[in-house]
Amino acid sequence: MPGGDRRPRARLEARGARRGGARGVVIWGAVYAGLVAALMVRVRSPDAPPPEPARVTPGEPVWLVTVHHLVFYALLAGAPLESAVTGGVDSGRAAGACLFALGVLGYRLAGRALGDALSPFIEPRAGVPLVTGGPYRCLRHPMYLAQAAIAVGAPLTVGCRSVLVLVPLALLVLALRVKLEDDALARTFPEYSRYASRTKRIVPFVF
Repeated sequence: MPGGDRRPRARLEARGARRGGARGVVIWGAVYAGLVAALMVRVRSPDAPPPEPARVTPGEPVWLVTVHHLVFYALLAGAPLESAVTGGVDSGRAAGACLFALGVLGYRLAGRALGDALSPFIEPRAGVPLVTGGPYRCLRHPMYLAQAAIAVGAPLTVGCRSVLVLVPLALLVLALRVKLEDDALARTFPEYSRYASRTKRIVPFVF
């Protein structure tokens, strides 16, 4: 009878949907893990001397550096946890992965351009020149633009929505760092005002 064929077919379709969903979770999870590894793992030449550790200077807002790191660790760790618990949603994963990948690429390019000037702190490292090459030719804070892309893209890659509540806080922290670093760089480098007059802060051609 026609009605008798529907139940087995429906069960097969449901089973196929579950398998497809599980396969999608594995694929997007692998994409996420690969991008996190590309972000975190640093490869250094065996002949290169170890970088000089950054030192806290008087007046450094260490609390802001701490909040910055905690928020981004919470985003990167919370996204896969939420996905593991809820399974995530399908919409937005591809767009999130593209944004995440662009953020990782921008972060790496900015870090390479900074070289010895790279530091987790607001105040510039002592004895290093003002960096104006690479992505810093157009933007004064390209690394923070990259981090903003990571903050939005990483949770979307694994289908998260709840973890996105941390994104406004991450953007606020980045905006505050941009303001404080502009002030610190202007105090340190006499040529900074001229450099700032021909570059945008964080958004190309806009701001």
